[in-house]
Amino acid sequence: MSLRLRLALFIALAIALALLVQGFLGYASFERLQMGNLERDLNAYLARIADQLEGRRGPPRLFRRDRDGDSGTEWMERLRDNTPPLPLPNPAPVGTIAHARLVQGQVVLREWGSFPDEIPLDNRPEARLEQNWLYRSVRLGPELYLQGALEASQVRASLAGYQQTVLFTALVVALLGAWVAWLVSGPALRPLRHLQQAARRVADSGDLSLRVPAEGSGELLHLSQTFNQMLERLSAFRQRETEFTRNAAHELRTPLTSLRLQLDALQQGLASPEETLSVVREEVERMTHLSESLLTLAREGRGQRVGLDVAQLAQEVAQKAGVPYQGPLHLETSGDPFLLRQALENLLSNAQKYAPGAPVRLELAHSDDHRFAILRVQDEGPGMPPEVLKRAAEPFYRAPGTRVPGNGLGLSVAAQVAQVHEGRLELRNLEPRGLAAELWIRIQPA
Repeated sequence: MSLRLRLALFIALAIALALLVQGFLGYASFERLQMGNLERDLNAYLARIADQLEGRRGPPRLFRRDRDGDSGTEWMERLRDNTPPLPLPNPAPVGTIAHARLVQGQVVLREWGSFPDEIPLDNRPEARLEQNWLYRSVRLGPELYLQGALEASQVRASLAGYQQTVLFTALVVALLGAWVAWLVSGPALRPLRHLQQAARRVADSGDLSLRVPAEGSGELLHLSQTFNQMLERLSAFRQRETEFTRNAAHELRTPLTSLRLQLDALQQGLASPEETLSVVREEVERMTHLSESLLTLAREGRGQRVGLDVAQLAQEVAQKAGVPYQGPLHLETSGDPFLLRQALENLLSNAQKYAPGAPVRLELAHSDDHRFAILRVQDEGPGMPPEVLKRAAEPFYRAPGTRVPGNGLGLSVAAQVAQVHEGRLELRNLEPRGLAAELWIRIQPA
C-alpha cells in the first residue's frame, strides 16, 4: 500500500471518526429533547384526565403528589358519571395516539381508548419506554392509579432518521475527504516519489552521479537536499577508494617487481647471493611497512585501548630515532600503543627525510583545557608550500617533484591514528622556517 493511499485512508478515517463522535453527541442531545417533549405531553394528558375525574374544567393542573384525603368510594362515585375519554390535549404532536386507564390494585376500573396490551400494570411513577409506547402512572388515592401511554413511534422514527443521516453524512464526507486528500497528496508527495525512484536507480545501477530535483518545501525539500549531499559524499568516497586501491596495487607491485628482477639476475648469474639477499630484505621490509600502513588505514576508527604512559612511549620512540624529547616524564591515558608508536615513527621519519640535516625534536604537552595530549614533531627544515600542506595527509599523496623515497602513507596513517584516539593531526609551517606536525589524542582514563 502506497504512502499516498495510506494518507488518503487515514484522512478518511479521521473525518469519519470526528463526524461519528459529533453525530453521537448530537443524537444524545436530540434524543433527550424529543423524549422530554413526549414526557411533557404525557404529563399534560394525564393531568387533564385527573382534573375531569374530579369534575374540574379549564387548563390542566399540576399533579398533587398526595391524595390520601380522597377515598376510593368518592372516586368510584365520580366514575359513574361516565365521563367520556378525553382527546390528547394540545400541544400534542400531530398524529400522536394516547391512551389511559384507571387502576385500583390489579383491577382496571376504566379505560380511555384501547390501552396497549404490551404495557404491564405498573404503578411506578417514572416514565418508561416499552416498544413504541411511553407510559407512566400517577397516584390518585390509596391503591388508585391513573396510567397513561403515548405512542412514541414518530419519535423513534425521527431518532432512526437522525442516525441514518449521521452515518450517511459521515460516509459521504469521509469519501470526499479521501478523494481530496488523494488529489492534494499527489503533488505534495512528488518529491518523495522522485527520491524513491532515484534511490532505486542507484541501487540497481550503482550510479552515484544521479541527483533528485530539489522540489517541495519544508521537510521534503530538506530530505531531497540531504539525499543529494549523501550521494555526493558517497561518490567522493568511491573515487577515493578507487584511487586508494589503484595506488595500493601500484605500491605493492613495485617491490614485487624489484624482487622478481633481482631473483632473475641471481638465476642468470648477474648478481651474487649476498646482493640478492640484501635487496630481498630491503624490499620485504618495504612491503611490511606498506602492509602495516594499509592495515592501519583500514581500521576506520577501531583500536584496542589499554592503559599506557604516553610520555614513556614518546621517550622510547625519540630515543630510537635519535632525536631529543621535551615534555613530562609521565602522562597516563588510554590508547592503542602500537598505533601511537607507528604514528610517531612516521612523523619522525618524514621530518628526517624531508629536512635532512635539520634539527628535529619530539615534544609532549597538554591542550589548554587539559582534554588532549599533544605530541609535536618539530623540525627546522624548509616546510611545505600551502598547496602541499592542504593535501599532505591524503593517502598516497606526494608533492610534485619529490625525489625522496616513500609511498605517501606516513601522514595519512598518523591522521588515521589521531581519529582512532578521538583527536586530529595538524600541520603548520613555522617562522622563520620549519614544520610542526601535531598529533592530538584525547586523554581518557584506562
